[in-house]
Amino acid sequence: GLSRLRKLWRRLRRSIVPQRGAIILCYHRIADLPQSPRRLWVSPQRFAEQLEVLTRNFVPLSLAELGERLQEGKVPDKAVVITFDDGYADNFWNARPLLERFGVPATVFVTTGLVGTEREFYWDELERLILGETVKGRNGETEKGRSGNLIGQELRLEIRGRVRQWKLTNDEERLKAYHEIHDLLTPLLPEQREAVLQQLRLWFGVSENGRPDYRLMTVEELVAISRDGLVDIGAHTVNHPDLTAIPPEQQRWEIETSKRQLEEWLGRPVRWFAYPYGSGNFVTRQLVKEAGFKVACSMSLGFVTNRSDPLWLPRIFVENWDGDELVRRLGQV
Repeated sequence: GLSRLRKLWRRLRRSIVPQRGAIILCYHRIADLPQSPRRLWVSPQRFAEQLEVLTRNFVPLSLAELGERLQEGKVPDKAVVITFDDGYADNFWNARPLLERFGVPATVFVTTGLVGTEREFYWDELERLILGETVKGRNGETEKGRSGNLIGQELRLEIRGRVRQWKLTNDEERLKAYHEIHDLLTPLLPEQREAVLQQLRLWFGVSENGRPDYRLMTVEELVAISRDGLVDIGAHTVNHPDLTAIPPEQQRWEIETSKRQLEEWLGRPVRWFAYPYGSGNFVTRQLVKEAGFKVACSMSLGFVTNRSDPLWLPRIFVENWDGDELVRRLGQV
């Protein structure tokens, strides 16, 4: 009886506030995107709910502060660190004001190759083309409606020397094609990925220019969002490759170039790094260390403790949950 009650109490306490170290949360976009198939978004309203719950139950720290505590062997329990991957412009438009309202610091990891361009990430461009609302058929005429209106046509792509094809005649087929093509593009070299995207643009008859609300921050916005120190900037490579899938020298170029570009734009050292897709091996970590980064974030699940590797810190991916659901999920880690 008493033993069972104690077990129930410990389980309840863990479900409310973790006691096992600090947590790092990983966000991407703060925007209303209910149709986005990758779930890389949290609405501004839900983000405000989450910040309210986090400030009530945890002690917000910057990634720099957590790095210092880790170096000292004094990682606190109930600490939370907010991070954003990729560098979308809505981090500046929507996230920054809410972080300021709640007094919560954050770090944004920026993919530098798309900064200052009208291009979208490949997963967003795939969504625009395959799941989009307006496409242009092979006859050159714009067709209103969903891309499935190209009835009778099969999408054919050459990927790494092999021709693959998909039907796009209904929502289910389009979504299946989206996920399959996404998974085929992810491990490719940047130039291979671009070659496939160009085939898609030609097939649909559209340009490479993306939607304005899907762009990354400009250099001026990066400077503005990080001017007062509430938001810090970290590197996230140039082209967002799976680093484990490319040769070491290309890994080095991606890692070091993104760091150098950000430092030139911001006029200060950039000490934080996040692995694209959260993946990296021993060689990747060594290259990150040699580049001069002090802390690097993965997507392995868990808490940051005094024993954590500063170049392989775990993070928790956050979805469009309300505040109570966020607390519940954190209690399950």
